[in-house]
Amino acid sequence: MIKTEQITSLLPQLNKEECLSWAEIDLAAILHNYKALRHHVHSDTEIFGVVKADAYGHGAVAVSKLLLAAGVRQLCVARVEEAIELRQAGIAAPILVLAPPLEAQALVAAKYELAVVVCASIHISAVAEAQRSTGVDIGVHIKTDVGMGRLGIPPAEVKDLLALCDRLRVPVDGIMAHLPCADAADGTSTIAMVQQFRALAAKIRQDFPGRRMEFHLANSASTMRFSESWLDAVRCGISLYGQFPSVEMERGFDLRPAMTVKSRITFIKNVPAGTAISYGHIYQTKAAARLATVPLGYADGYPRQATNRTKFIVHGKLAPQVGRVCMDQLILDVSDIPEVLTGDEVIAFGVGQGCELRAEDVAAEFDSIGYELTTRIGRRLPRFLVNDEISSAVMPNSTS
Repeated sequence: MIKTEQITSLLPQLNKEECLSWAEIDLAAILHNYKALRHHVHSDTEIFGVVKADAYGHGAVAVSKLLLAAGVRQLCVARVEEAIELRQAGIAAPILVLAPPLEAQALVAAKYELAVVVCASIHISAVAEAQRSTGVDIGVHIKTDVGMGRLGIPPAEVKDLLALCDRLRVPVDGIMAHLPCADAADGTSTIAMVQQFRALAAKIRQDFPGRRMEFHLANSASTMRFSESWLDAVRCGISLYGQFPSVEMERGFDLRPAMTVKSRITFIKNVPAGTAISYGHIYQTKAAARLATVPLGYADGYPRQATNRTKFIVHGKLAPQVGRVCMDQLILDVSDIPEVLTGDEVIAFGVGQGCELRAEDVAAEFDSIGYELTTRIGRRLPRFLVNDEISSAVMPNSTS
């Protein structure tokens, strides 16, 4: 018997059989992916579990508990709001907030004992003031920019910020950067950025001997592709959830998709050739067709941009989506699947019916990425944990 538990939704608690559309989160797949990454990197390289954006749509609390039980020591989130959710769920492990704090966020970091990323004197001053007013130390990770162009100071200025932290008695837990092109087919620029960061790490260690700081640079793509980027820790996000960071990457690494989005057919009709379908009539049947309506739409996070571009798994076959994706519904052409009946289960992406339809491949059909697809799946879709022994360990109150 597969155990399931609804872990997040705007809706009341429901059984899966009572839902028209839902998402299944396979914790065994996440655990498998973590173990594959853990085996891949050096034994003395720590893996930070990135659970921002509700664990990329998979449920931050459940995923965090799983990762911590598996051996992860530190979690990463994007904002203090996400960290508060984990603390309120009883998670006491170190949490690094990747957004630099202003004054109010620094106070929250002190209250909930969070570490924060800093990349300017104003961030460090906010942390120092929060420490003075609360009496709580806030660990910081100084971020340098080796090519991302988003956050971070030039490597040459890191030493000055480190000295400022010392003067203001702000503890520095780490030095970090981010790689923007590690998932590109050409790794030349990434290798240059890694070398730049490694040179900085060597210089800081020389100038500040005996200081205990973690240097971390690698994201999922560089963790899988560039061993030179590993250093003291790597930050793994999308790979934990079974996605490859881009369609350019080779898929030799064993990653198992963890999210499967399912729905049910609520209506079937036969239409003649030339029938216009859905808003705007941008699609017309070229021949007589059998169409199935599915209660899944952009309000659930299935993108309107997917219109006329993607396919669904139906009875182990692929059925094209046709006509505009609506707020709450979309339409499939099931003309080549005559056994389809009202009430049948369909899969938007994920694993099932003997098939695998990866989120990153579906997203590529409408010029997006798997990250966006899973994080857009809204809370209107209940999430159900699946996998007997894993969900029992992480969510002990699960019901069959």
